[in-house]
Amino acid sequence: MKKIKRLFFLLAIMLLSLFLFSCRKKKVETTLSLTEEERSGLTQMMTDYFLEVEGEDEQELEDSINQAYKAKDEVLYNALTNFKNNKKDLGKFQKVENVEVKTEDDSYVINLHAGFEKRELIFHAVIPEGYYQFTELSFNPVYTMQEKLLSAFQNMIVGMGTVFAVLIFIAWIISLFDQVHKWEVRRAEAKKEKDRQALELKKEEKRSTAVETKSIPAVLEKEEGISEELLSIILMAAVKAYEEDLGRKNPFSGARTLENGLIVRSVKRRK
Repeated sequence: MKKIKRLFFLLAIMLLSLFLFSCRKKKVETTLSLTEEERSGLTQMMTDYFLEVEGEDEQELEDSINQAYKAKDEVLYNALTNFKNNKKDLGKFQKVENVEVKTEDDSYVINLHAGFEKRELIFHAVIPEGYYQFTELSFNPVYTMQEKLLSAFQNMIVGMGTVFAVLIFIAWIISLFDQVHKWEVRRAEAKKEKDRQALELKKEEKRSTAVETKSIPAVLEKEEGISEELLSIILMAAVKAYEEDLGRKNPFSGARTLENGLIVRSVKRRK
């Protein structure tokens, strides 16, 4: 039993050793070696490329950016755009100070240090083994700690100012809700008052119409000593006067008719 355990222990150690050896071998195979000739060639190539880009005027640099955009080369497009935006912070170009070339896994990493009037620039590039394209490319101005703190402070002020401006605007909008509510209440009260006045006017018109419709000349009661002919003459005169104001001509007869449809033809006293 102990021999079997020992055998399994030795087998596990062997498997672990083979695994570590294969990993080491794979790492050695994927890591590039850099000779002095390759270092010199990469240094000269990246220096010439940097000087070519730096020597372009504003229009030529804009054309290069547009060509990178049309070719859908995102790395080159972002790098050239960044360099164009930082040109004012760099000032006039002076010289290439030094170029660092090293290898990382299966790529060449180049850091070119260039001196400008206002500050230093680090041109960073990563090229794969086949030299067919840039996997990384950037123009990085070197800022002092004071400039970094000042820029961070400015960004903080702008950010906080924007936040406070938005909060003040929101508070102003909320404060308007009370005014809007008061305006709606006043509008509702005015509408209610207008409707009430219209309703009262309507009732008054109906009341006046009812009074006019129902106002018939009062029938005179026969008093002692008044003859029947005189009473008829008085009633006819009253009806005629009323017809002068509210009556209309009957197209079918010579008689006159009232607005309520009544026609007065004769007046007779009932006993």
